[in-house]
Amino acid sequence: MRSRTPQDLSGLCPRCFLKKQLCLCSELTLVRSNIEIVIVRHVSEERLTSNTGRLAALMLGSVRIVPYGGSEPFDEAALRGDDTWLLYPDAGSVAPSGRPQCLVLLDATFRQARRMYRRIPGLHRLPHCVLRVPEQRTPGRRVSPRPDGLSTIEAIAAAIAQFDDPARAAPLLAAYAEFVRRADITRGRKRIID
Repeated sequence: MRSRTPQDLSGLCPRCFLKKQLCLCSELTLVRSNIEIVIVRHVSEERLTSNTGRLAALMLGSVRIVPYGGSEPFDEAALRGDDTWLLYPDAGSVAPSGRPQCLVLLDATFRQARRMYRRIPGLHRLPHCVLRVPEQRTPGRRVSPRPDGLSTIEAIAAAIAQFDDPARAAPLLAAYAEFVRRADITRGRKRIID
């Protein structure tokens, strides 16, 4: 089920979009990474309480969020640069050698991400890479249609662990687990974890 956010953010923290009494912002750790992250976010994700790209941007100084969709044309300038890779699992994905200086992620549902990929030609020119899916994962707020499907913040953490420093990924995953826990409280949901 897609989350709904009141237009006026009534009762919500304007940064993390959790209820004000459950706000996570003061507990977020600033994480420094040697990899710049560009999140191409579908406009429908911008106001969803379940969006984790927002959480990653609050923690990482090296994140740029570029909107896609709506009435404005997409500016492909954000996709240019030395050693810019696309994190996108398709049949042609390979693990390029080395380390990216910039990593581009699509922040959308899987269906929207496929359409975005088809409609943004600049993405096709980037080296595609896939990540090693972490063995231990936090049950997310959304159900992934793929076994290797990760939330945006999980994908960023996995990329930082793989291409930068695993210790820098840990605070992102901890914040995500706490974000999910607090969101579950909001919805009255109790998870059974083995």
